[in-house]
Amino acid sequence: MFFYLNFWGKGSRVKYFLFLSLAGGFVFSAAAIGAPPYTPSQTTPKVIIETIVGDITIELFPEQAPETCDNFLQYVNSGFYDDLIIHRVTKSTTFKVVQGGGYRPGGILKTEGLQPPIINESHNGRSNLRGTVAMARTSDPDSATSQFYINVTDNISLDAGDGYCVFGQVISGMDIVDQIQQLPILPPQYVNGLTECPYYGIYWVYVFRQQVRACVSPSGNDTTGVGSPDAPFKTIQKAIDIIDEPGHVVAEPATYSGAGNVDLDFKGKAITVRAIEPRDANTVTKTVIDCQGSSANRHRAFYFHTGEATNSTVKGLTIINGYQTSGGAIYCQNSSPTIRNCAIINNTASISGGGIYCYNSNSVISNCTFSANTAISTGGSIFCNYYSGVTVGNSILWNNAAVLGHEIALASSSSPSSITVSYSDLEGGKTDAYAQSGCSAVWGPGNIDIDPRFVDAAGGDYHLQSRQGQWENAGGWTQGQHTSPCIETGNPGSRIDFEPNDWPLLRIEMGAYGGTTKTSIAPSDWGLRADIDNDGTANNVDFAWLASFWLDEGDELPADLDRSKNVDIDDLQLFSEDWLKTSAAIIVNKADFNNDGTINIRDFAVLAGQWQEQGNDVTGDLNGDTTVNIYDLYWFAKVWLR
Repeated sequence: MFFYLNFWGKGSRVKYFLFLSLAGGFVFSAAAIGAPPYTPSQTTPKVIIETIVGDITIELFPEQAPETCDNFLQYVNSGFYDDLIIHRVTKSTTFKVVQGGGYRPGGILKTEGLQPPIINESHNGRSNLRGTVAMARTSDPDSATSQFYINVTDNISLDAGDGYCVFGQVISGMDIVDQIQQLPILPPQYVNGLTECPYYGIYWVYVFRQQVRACVSPSGNDTTGVGSPDAPFKTIQKAIDIIDEPGHVVAEPATYSGAGNVDLDFKGKAITVRAIEPRDANTVTKTVIDCQGSSANRHRAFYFHTGEATNSTVKGLTIINGYQTSGGAIYCQNSSPTIRNCAIINNTASISGGGIYCYNSNSVISNCTFSANTAISTGGSIFCNYYSGVTVGNSILWNNAAVLGHEIALASSSSPSSITVSYSDLEGGKTDAYAQSGCSAVWGPGNIDIDPRFVDAAGGDYHLQSRQGQWENAGGWTQGQHTSPCIETGNPGSRIDFEPNDWPLLRIEMGAYGGTTKTSIAPSDWGLRADIDNDGTANNVDFAWLASFWLDEGDELPADLDRSKNVDIDDLQLFSEDWLKTSAAIIVNKADFNNDGTINIRDFAVLAGQWQEQGNDVTGDLNGDTTVNIYDLYWFAKVWLR
């Protein structure tokens, strides 16, 4: 749940690119804004607001409102707007605004990082006409801090008296503003009493911030390119070398290979290298780093070795065909990058870490898919060595291979490493993880060991099957034979972001495409928000997890069921609504013993044939108590003919 802005501009205080392709040539009609045509300037700062509904570009007026613009940009650059929502849309026929910049999801007012109020620069020649951006305030004229609004209609009454300071103008995306203004309103109990908070298919209208971009395209030029959309660089490494922190290197959908696109080095920068639209699973699928590695010609995608921290991020890429001694796709040495929404497929290490090798690293791996990676020795997906402490969440590690630890391996005894795994589908489960003496695989809540049911792994399609609707690489929605157990079983506290479904969505999907627009769709009763441990029901075990996080604050807390960044009475209320309910996601996939897509008499025959059998790997043991008994029959009956 982020309030993210993208600042484009240039000046002495900060160095940013100004993309003239956006600024030039766009003119509002008089009918559109109720004023003479507005022509954007090519030299003033631009801010991009990326919402779930679409992008809104605004131009600032530093000459007319210098203190207001400087205040606004300080909030943008400091990250204050991270995690905030659009919290107000007015519905009057004569007064319409869209307002944000102050509240977290759940209607929680953000106070930390709030700067002192600024003077009111309202009488600057700019009027509150449709499409203008102004500062919100109380009845005190000099009380504005962080909140701002966009005028959806001509609201010239706001010019009267002390007035409300207009400091910017929407130059693109006014149709998006209109759509947001027309969204339905959440019941006040969901947003701490706010009465005008909108929602769009999910709880909140999310907004995402990105920093300055350097664009990359195979059709670009490293000599003449400047990193703008119309003059991109040709190679990813060139963009990395040019970009200022905390910038984003943005690769358009294409396959990147060869010098400058493999063995990529962040050189210690706190930047992000990502797909042009990491919230779109089809874009992730089509934005590929093909390392073209072999035993005779060794290459990987990324080499982190200059102290990079978790603010160095790889996001929304598919990485294939790496081949190295260790770390077939990514190598982290004395560095701790963040890897998000990446599909890491068919990479090889001749020793350890077919997917990722971590040495003295505390990397964060989230919503990633590892499959068909190989390590000749240890750690088919991930290898952690020498005091590494890696965190893995909402990910799928399936069908990888190594002599020791098909998915995860840890070393060494003299300098032990650890890995924390939660809300992930790990083939073989915890018992398959290989750990040398002193090392530890810490098992958080929500992990499963069930076939993720990829759409077509053999054909390279790692979207998840769904009988309600799955996205395929070829494009378009189709119906799958099964519904993957990885749908709506990710961390209940993780942002759902842009997953397509009806409000309220319950939980993020595991894997590379979780939180994206092409996430496979779940049946209406598939997920269960309060099933924190993913055992199929909300019970005492889940309540114990809730209690263990009680009153904690932070990101992605498993018991933060309303995603407000704290675990409180509102989460307990949501938990009580699910008490003793059953989640179909886990049980259906376990009970379909013959994998024909339906729980029927053939599956019952399997259950009956194993009645009273005992053991850790008995197929009919649906509830995990090592015995096929009346409890398993109860679960089986719950999903009969599903």
